Amino acid sequence: MRKPVLLWVDLTISSRHAELPDVFTESCDIRICPKPNELFEEIEKGGINGVCFDMDYPDRRGLELLRKAKSSFPSLPILFVTLQHSESLAVWAFRSRVLDYLVKPVSRREFQRPLQALRRMSDVSPTQHGRKPLDFLADIPSEVPHKSRVDDVALLPAVFYVKQKFCEKIRSEEVADACGMSTFRFSRAFHETFGLTFQDYVLRYRILEACRLLRHPDANITKVAYSVGFNDASYFSRTFRRFIGTSPSDYCAEFELDQSELDISAIRLMLKLPDTG
Repeated sequence: MRKPVLLWVDLTISSRHAELPDVFTESCDIRICPKPNELFEEIEKGGINGVCFDMDYPDRRGLELLRKAKSSFPSLPILFVTLQHSESLAVWAFRSRVLDYLVKPVSRREFQRPLQALRRMSDVSPTQHGRKPLDFLADIPSEVPHKSRVDDVALLPAVFYVKQKFCEKIRSEEVADACGMSTFRFSRAFHETFGLTFQDYVLRYRILEACRLLRHPDANITKVAYSVGFNDASYFSRTFRRFIGTSPSDYCAEFELDQSELDISAIRLMLKLPDTG
């Protein structure tokens, strides 16, 4: 059986995650897209059965390129491979007519679904322009940064881990391993890069997310505390006051009276959280 030909678009940030997964090279013939800005030229050459966008940590520029490719070539099957376990990102991908959203490491069993679809669709030229270009644009999730701005890409897994797991118990050992470092080296590198210990960063990020939730008219302070990773509502209130300068209840009251001048950007500065996108 002839292998499907995939055009591979490498938009990875970390060189650690830039290697082609074996599950793809075993089942498909891979053609590497030399540069992202040459994508459309490569598609126009023909001879491919689909495109795979490899984004370890997606940003808006990468997602816009994916969406533009699908809009311009609506019959072209597109795969989206990432390290991020994100429900909102997966929903966006499928609303954008992506063939499949796959999270690394991709198992052979998981890859069977898109592989079978690629084989069935390979009988029809995927670059044909017979279908009307898509005019529906799904909103890119707000969690996706415009571009990656972390100076040390080795720490990107830690930053995204916190964004995805801040409501759960976070162990420094697991995050250090995700960054490919020992716990000691990770702790030192994180502090040198961001000026905060990792656990302090987690604490401040939880307070930032609490501020977002407390803006809702029906916010329940105890529920908010638990939803952002605090196991004790009293400790949450004390921590909130320490960083924000007011109690959670007073913070809610300010928004009810429309008297608060603090936006999320101002709160981020107040918390001394680095802008990591």
